[in-house]
Amino acid sequence: MYQPDIKPAALVRHPLFGVGKVVARFGEDELSKVIVKFQEEGEKKLSLKHAKLTLDKVEEPAPAEAEE
Repeated sequence: MYQPDIKPAALVRHPLFGVGKVVARFGEDELSKVIVKFQEEGEKKLSLKHAKLTLDKVEEPAPAEAEE
């Protein structure tokens, strides 16, 4: 399955490896592969067609209010 939103710097979730950050992507079609650095498992090279990756929505911390 073609997943155009999964590109370098994207946070993704894998059902087994958990949350990781895409380091590189090779290809722009259903045969694309990515290298993802997972928090616990380290770097993995995965096929987007088989890996079942989803974009992970991590909430950004609210900006601190400026002190006067």
